Amino acid sequence: MAVLKGEVTFKVTFTNLGVPASMYSSAIIYKECAEQVYASAPWSKIGHQKDPRFKVEMIDKNIERDKG
Repeated sequence: MAVLKGEVTFKVTFTNLGVPASMYSSAIIYKECAEQVYASAPWSKIGHQKDPRFKVEMIDKNIERDKG
């Protein structure tokens, strides 16, 4: 097994997402975006829940072996 370290950056854009105007609005948006990143993965068990209102893009990745 390889031991890796790194960073992956995703960009999620969305339209027509209705959320209640409350102190939890940001949390709902973050949860929905994270869920769509996972749903976009080829191995995802929730791929059937991909929402067409969301567009997920991988912007950058920097992954390397952890030597330490």
